[in-house]
Amino acid sequence: MTRPHVVVLAAVVLSAISTVAGLGLLASSLDLQLPDSWGFRGFPAIFALTFTWAGANLAWRRPNAVGWLLLWVGVVAGTQVFVTEYSIIGVVGRADPFPGAVFCGWVASWVWLTEVTIIAVFLLQLFPDGHFVSRRWRAVAWFGGLSALVGALILAFNAGPLNNAPHINNPYPLFDDPGSRSFYTVMSGVALAGMGSAASLFVRYRRARGVERQQLKWLAFEAIVIAIAVVVGSFYQSEKWPSIFLISAMALAPVMIGIAVVRYRLYEIDAVINRAIVYGATTALIAAAFFAGIVVLQTVLRPFTNGSEIAVAVSTLISVALAQPLRARIQGFVDRRFYRSRYDAGRTLDAFSDRLREEVDLDAVRADLLHAVRDTVQPSHASVWLRARNDSRTAGG
Repeated sequence: MTRPHVVVLAAVVLSAISTVAGLGLLASSLDLQLPDSWGFRGFPAIFALTFTWAGANLAWRRPNAVGWLLLWVGVVAGTQVFVTEYSIIGVVGRADPFPGAVFCGWVASWVWLTEVTIIAVFLLQLFPDGHFVSRRWRAVAWFGGLSALVGALILAFNAGPLNNAPHINNPYPLFDDPGSRSFYTVMSGVALAGMGSAASLFVRYRRARGVERQQLKWLAFEAIVIAIAVVVGSFYQSEKWPSIFLISAMALAPVMIGIAVVRYRLYEIDAVINRAIVYGATTALIAAAFFAGIVVLQTVLRPFTNGSEIAVAVSTLISVALAQPLRARIQGFVDRRFYRSRYDAGRTLDAFSDRLREEVDLDAVRADLLHAVRDTVQPSHASVWLRARNDSRTAGG
């Protein structure tokens, strides 16, 4: 076993132990009354699970900066679960806190910022090959990292209740910043760095080709979901569900990255989007047909059925009969509108197959085959070589 493999195993074990211990403490203290906070108790355990899984997978198979960063976030998230829950059970409702409970609350107040910075800045800059797009983009990443470091110092040494642990007053108050105005000013630097990193992702996408471009689509798709969650949360700041939506969206990021890098050839984002559109639209239309059928049939059959459920049964049968024709129609529409080249290639191959069934002349078959290849693959040159027992003939174009 190589040294990187040993490091991966140690990180996975540490993350797992911290997460399980933290969730055990949470389960034993559910009845404690705590100030309301962002998200919900124990949510970093979700990040610990997903980021550790993706990071370990990448660092084990294809060691690079992306895998190590994902693994680091997973370990930090697992640690955050434990220190947060230990500080709660060791301080809340107790005259004498448990040993180290106040210190754990202090760690929980600022350690989360490292996770946010890695996700919003460094992963966007380094995905998928672990290198910056160019030397100039490094300045953006290090600016975000420096801003996050200053922000963590403000959280760690600002007087008053601790961030993410408001049940504890800061044991190391070096300065007083009412309202944490300095912290939010510094966090604007992290936000700017995050936007710059997103811009570098678009630059990388424009330069990428082949598999790398397809991998970047996964991260871009995930970034759109997170952006929607952030925008929705800004409009509903007093609600709890937007924070849950954002947590769920961020937890999917390492899953998307793991699929894009390790299993890309088994999962194509274009196919996923295609099926999502087709089956989503089909389901919606069938549901509409089902409920419309119930309303219409109940109106028509009420005088004869005396309120029986025959209208529901008939509407169900009609919906089942419509499922396959609707799916085929919607699939054709989506292919024509969004996958035109693929749709045209499919029609060309279908037409060639139809002609092949009826054609007996070899020269005509070769001509049709060359025509189909030009229309679908569009090569610069195409030829057909036929080998027979007594002679060989070649047709080209």
